[in-house]
Amino acid sequence: MPARHSTLQIVLHWTMAAVIAAAWLLGSLLEDLARGPDRAAGLGVHVLLGLGVLALLLPRLIARLAGPTLPPEPGETRWEHRLAAAAHLALYALMLLVPLAGLATALSARAPVPVLGLFDLPNPLAGLGQRKLFEGAHELLANLLLGVVVLHVLATLYHAVIRRDGVAGRMIPWLHQP
Repeated sequence: MPARHSTLQIVLHWTMAAVIAAAWLLGSLLEDLARGPDRAAGLGVHVLLGLGVLALLLPRLIARLAGPTLPPEPGETRWEHRLAAAAHLALYALMLLVPLAGLATALSARAPVPVLGLFDLPNPLAGLGQRKLFEGAHELLANLLLGVVVLHVLATLYHAVIRRDGVAGRMIPWLHQP
Protein backbone atom coordinates (compact mmCIF):
# COMPACT_ATOMS: atom_id res chain seq x y z
CA MET A 1 0.00 0.00 0.00
CA PRO A 2 1.48 3.37 -0.99
CA ALA A 3 2.31 5.84 1.76
CA ARG A 4 0.41 9.09 1.99
CA HIS A 5 1.71 12.57 1.18
CA SER A 6 2.04 14.99 4.10
CA THR A 7 -0.98 17.06 5.12
CA LEU A 8 0.83 20.21 3.97
CA GLN A 9 1.47 18.70 0.52
CA ILE A 10 -2.18 17.68 0.23
CA VAL A 11 -3.46 21.12 1.28
CA LEU A 12 -1.10 22.89 -1.14
CA HIS A 13 -2.00 20.48 -3.96
CA TRP A 14 -5.74 21.02 -3.65
CA THR A 15 -5.44 24.76 -3.00
CA MET A 16 -3.35 25.18 -6.13
CA ALA A 17 -5.72 22.95 -8.09
CA ALA A 18 -8.65 25.17 -7.11
CA VAL A 19 -6.76 28.41 -7.85
CA ILE A 20 -5.52 27.13 -11.23
CA ALA A 21 -9.00 25.90 -12.20
CA ALA A 22 -10.55 29.24 -11.23
CA ALA A 23 -7.87 31.18 -13.14
CA TRP A 24 -8.27 29.03 -16.25
CA LEU A 25 -12.07 29.24 -16.21
CA LEU A 26 -12.07 32.98 -15.59
CA GLY A 27 -9.45 33.51 -18.32
CA SER A 28 -11.66 31.59 -20.74
CA LEU A 29 -14.71 33.67 -19.77
CA LEU A 30 -12.78 36.93 -20.14
CA GLU A 31 -12.22 36.22 -23.83
CA ASP A 32 -15.96 36.61 -24.44
CA LEU A 33 -16.45 39.80 -22.40
CA ALA A 34 -16.46 43.20 -24.10
CA ARG A 35 -14.12 45.86 -22.74
CA GLY A 36 -15.60 47.59 -19.75
CA PRO A 37 -15.86 47.46 -15.97
CA ASP A 38 -16.90 43.78 -15.81
CA ARG A 39 -13.95 42.69 -17.93
CA ALA A 40 -11.57 44.91 -15.93
CA ALA A 41 -12.82 43.44 -12.64
CA GLY A 42 -12.55 39.91 -14.02
CA LEU A 43 -9.04 40.62 -15.25
CA GLY A 44 -8.12 41.89 -11.78
CA VAL A 45 -9.32 38.64 -10.21
CA HIS A 46 -7.52 36.63 -12.91
CA VAL A 47 -4.26 38.48 -12.16
CA LEU A 48 -4.68 37.86 -8.41
CA LEU A 49 -5.25 34.16 -9.04
CA GLY A 50 -2.11 34.00 -11.20
CA LEU A 51 -0.10 35.76 -8.52
CA GLY A 52 -1.57 33.29 -6.03
CA VAL A 53 -0.25 30.38 -8.10
CA LEU A 54 3.20 31.97 -8.11
CA ALA A 55 3.02 32.61 -4.35
CA LEU A 56 2.05 28.99 -3.63
CA LEU A 57 4.56 27.39 -5.98
CA LEU A 58 7.70 27.81 -3.86
CA PRO A 59 6.07 26.49 -0.66
CA ARG A 60 4.69 23.59 -2.71
CA LEU A 61 8.12 22.74 -4.11
CA ILE A 62 9.70 22.98 -0.65
CA ALA A 63 6.96 20.78 0.86
CA ARG A 64 7.45 18.22 -1.89
CA LEU A 65 11.23 18.13 -1.44
CA ALA A 66 11.01 18.09 2.36
CA GLY A 67 8.05 15.70 2.50
CA PRO A 68 8.19 11.95 2.73
CA THR A 69 9.82 10.09 -0.14
CA LEU A 70 7.12 7.72 -1.25
CA PRO A 71 7.96 4.18 -2.32
CA PRO A 72 7.49 3.16 -5.96
CA GLU A 73 3.97 2.27 -6.94
CA PRO A 74 3.17 -1.43 -6.73
CA GLY A 75 3.78 -3.11 -10.08
CA GLU A 76 4.99 0.13 -11.66
CA THR A 77 7.15 -0.35 -14.75
CA ARG A 78 10.15 1.80 -15.59
CA TRP A 79 8.28 3.61 -18.39
CA GLU A 80 5.31 4.31 -16.09
CA HIS A 81 7.67 5.78 -13.52
CA ARG A 82 9.39 7.95 -16.15
CA LEU A 83 6.06 9.07 -17.59
CA ALA A 84 4.78 10.05 -14.13
CA ALA A 85 8.01 11.94 -13.39
CA ALA A 86 7.81 13.76 -16.75
CA ALA A 87 4.16 14.68 -16.15
CA HIS A 88 4.95 16.06 -12.68
CA LEU A 89 7.89 18.03 -14.07
CA ALA A 90 5.62 19.44 -16.79
CA LEU A 91 3.00 20.40 -14.19
CA TYR A 92 5.54 22.25 -12.05
CA ALA A 93 7.12 23.97 -15.07
CA LEU A 94 3.74 25.09 -16.38
CA MET A 95 2.63 26.27 -12.91
CA LEU A 96 5.60 28.65 -13.15
CA LEU A 97 5.51 29.56 -16.85
CA VAL A 98 1.77 30.24 -17.22
CA PRO A 99 1.62 32.95 -14.53
CA LEU A 100 4.96 34.42 -15.67
CA ALA A 101 3.66 34.74 -19.24
CA GLY A 102 0.46 36.27 -17.85
CA LEU A 103 2.48 38.71 -15.78
CA ALA A 104 4.53 39.66 -18.86
CA THR A 105 1.24 40.25 -20.69
CA ALA A 106 -0.04 42.53 -17.92
CA LEU A 107 3.27 44.38 -17.66
CA SER A 108 3.20 45.04 -21.40
CA ALA A 109 -0.30 46.59 -21.41
CA ARG A 110 -0.75 50.12 -22.74
CA ALA A 111 -1.76 51.33 -19.28
CA PRO A 112 -1.21 50.03 -15.75
CA VAL A 113 -3.53 47.12 -14.94
CA PRO A 114 -5.75 47.78 -11.89
CA VAL A 115 -6.12 44.77 -9.60
CA LEU A 116 -9.47 45.16 -7.84
CA GLY A 117 -8.57 48.56 -6.45
CA LEU A 118 -5.85 46.95 -4.34
CA PHE A 119 -2.94 48.02 -6.54
CA ASP A 120 -2.01 48.69 -10.14
CA LEU A 121 0.43 46.55 -12.05
CA PRO A 122 2.80 48.95 -13.82
CA ASN A 123 3.50 48.62 -17.52
CA PRO A 124 7.30 48.79 -17.93
CA LEU A 125 7.20 46.38 -20.89
CA ALA A 126 4.65 48.44 -22.87
CA GLY A 127 7.33 49.99 -25.07
CA LEU A 128 8.55 46.59 -26.30
CA GLY A 129 5.49 46.04 -28.47
CA GLN A 130 5.39 42.35 -27.50
CA ARG A 131 2.01 42.20 -25.76
CA LYS A 132 0.46 39.93 -28.42
CA LEU A 133 3.43 37.57 -28.19
CA PHE A 134 3.16 37.38 -24.38
CA GLU A 135 -0.61 36.99 -24.60
CA GLY A 136 -0.30 34.15 -27.14
CA ALA A 137 2.34 32.41 -25.04
CA HIS A 138 0.16 32.74 -21.94
CA GLU A 139 -2.85 31.23 -23.70
CA LEU A 140 -0.83 28.40 -25.28
CA LEU A 141 0.87 27.53 -21.99
CA ALA A 142 -2.45 27.68 -20.10
CA ASN A 143 -3.99 25.24 -22.57
CA LEU A 144 -0.94 22.97 -22.29
CA LEU A 145 -1.37 23.07 -18.51
CA LEU A 146 -5.02 22.09 -18.94
CA GLY A 147 -3.96 19.14 -21.12
CA VAL A 148 -1.37 17.92 -18.61
CA VAL A 149 -3.90 18.31 -15.77
CA VAL A 150 -6.41 16.21 -17.75
CA LEU A 151 -3.75 13.50 -18.20
CA HIS A 152 -2.96 13.73 -14.46
CA VAL A 153 -6.64 13.25 -13.58
CA LEU A 154 -6.97 10.34 -16.02
CA ALA A 155 -3.90 8.68 -14.49
CA THR A 156 -5.41 9.13 -11.03
CA LEU A 157 -8.69 7.58 -12.21
CA TYR A 158 -6.73 4.71 -13.76
CA HIS A 159 -5.06 4.02 -10.42
CA ALA A 160 -8.30 4.43 -8.44
CA VAL A 161 -10.70 2.51 -10.69
CA ILE A 162 -8.68 0.05 -12.76
CA ARG A 163 -5.53 -0.79 -10.79
CA ARG A 164 -7.06 -0.14 -7.38
CA ASP A 165 -3.54 0.10 -6.02
CA GLY A 166 -4.11 2.87 -3.48
CA VAL A 167 -1.98 5.41 -5.34
CA ALA A 168 -4.90 7.86 -5.61
CA GLY A 169 -5.12 7.78 -1.81
CA ARG A 170 -1.71 9.44 -1.59
CA MET A 171 -3.29 12.80 -2.40
CA ILE A 172 -7.00 12.11 -1.83
CA PRO A 173 -7.29 11.58 1.94
CA TRP A 174 -10.69 9.87 1.97
CA LEU A 175 -9.36 7.19 -0.43
CA HIS A 176 -6.34 6.45 1.74
CA GLN A 177 -6.38 3.05 3.38
CA PRO A 178 -3.71 2.63 6.08
